[in-house]
Amino acid sequence: MKSVLVFGSGGMAKEVIGYIETGTQYHVAGVVSSEPFNNPYFAKRYQVFDVAPEGEYGYIMAVADPAVKRKIVAENADHWITYVHPSCFVSPHAKIGKGCVLAPQAIVAGDAVLEDFVFFNTNATVGHDSIIRKYATLFPNSEVCGDCDIGEDVIFGIGAYAFPKVRVAAGAKVSAGAIVRKSVLEAVTVYGDPAKPRIAA
Repeated sequence: MKSVLVFGSGGMAKEVIGYIETGTQYHVAGVVSSEPFNNPYFAKRYQVFDVAPEGEYGYIMAVADPAVKRKIVAENADHWITYVHPSCFVSPHAKIGKGCVLAPQAIVAGDAVLEDFVFFNTNATVGHDSIIRKYATLFPNSEVCGDCDIGEDVIFGIGAYAFPKVRVAAGAKVSAGAIVRKSVLEAVTVYGDPAKPRIAA
C-alpha cells in the first residue's frame, strides 16, 4: 500500500480522503495545507503539515480552485499521482494526465483526454474526442459531450452541461445548472440555458 499526502484540508480534501480510505491501494500519511481541518474528527485523525515532509510519498491534489492548484504545483516536487476511484469508467482509449482525481462514478469515454491536475467530481462525464485542459475542475453531475475543448482553469459547476463541439475559453466558469450550447470565447462566468454572461440591471 503506497503512502500518500493529500494537498488541501477543505471539503474536497475530506471527500478525497474518504474515497482513498475505502480502498486498499493507498494509505493517507497526512495532509499538506496552510489551514487546519474545520472539524475535530479529521483534525485528530490526520496530521496537517505546512510543507510536505521528506519521504517516499505520492502526492494527491484535493483542491478545486485552479489558481491554488497551480500555486501548490509550483511550490512542490513532482511526486503527483492520479487517483481514479474503482467505480469510475475510463475507456482504454482515453488519456489521463498526472495529478488528476476522478471521484466515484466519473466517466471518461471514447478517446477523451484529461490533461494534468483535472478534478472530476462524482458522476462527471466527458465524451469522445473531447479534451479537458490543465487545472480544470468539474463538479458533480456535470457533463462535457463529444468533440469539446474545455480550456485551462475552467470550472464547471454542479450539473453544468456542454453540448457537442463547443469550446470554453481558459479561465471561464460555467455556473451550476448552466447549459453551454454555443462556445464561450472569453474568460467570463456564464449562467442559465442557453449559458450566457450575466448582465447587471
